[in-house]
Amino acid sequence: MQHARRIALALGSNLGDRAATIERAIADLRDTPGFVVVDCSPLYVTPPAGGPPQGDYLNGAVLVATALPARDVLMRTQAIERSLGRVRPDPVRWGPRTIDIDILWIEGECIDEPGLEVPHPRLEGRVFALRPLLDVAPDAAHPRTGKRYDELSAARLPITRA
Repeated sequence: MQHARRIALALGSNLGDRAATIERAIADLRDTPGFVVVDCSPLYVTPPAGGPPQGDYLNGAVLVATALPARDVLMRTQAIERSLGRVRPDPVRWGPRTIDIDILWIEGECIDEPGLEVPHPRLEGRVFALRPLLDVAPDAAHPRTGKRYDELSAARLPITRA
């Protein structure tokens, strides 16, 4: 088993009662064996990033500590998504969803496997992912390059708190 390390998870929802769905996802993360929820970001209201016309998202992040392998983290977060009505594969790429839980960053790890890329491949250009990440892990840096995420221009873009 690996040593415990910090993992930042992005949470987003734009269908139904978005805030309640995210709260339920956080409660489920707290109840997940092997996870310790360390911190939660505020929620932000953001427009969708691509895809068909759809409503705004609520986005946030949760910092967990775990010794679980990244693939197990992915499997557990996808189980929470399913329990909250998420259907995979998505019927429409970047379409509306009840919940989306993505692994944004794992302290000290880079992963490039089928179905699992960490840090998230579009993290550096998305304020709706960067700002919540920095709320829960202000010292987060790219594991390979060491570049701090708070130094990225996207981290300073305007974003609306819910």
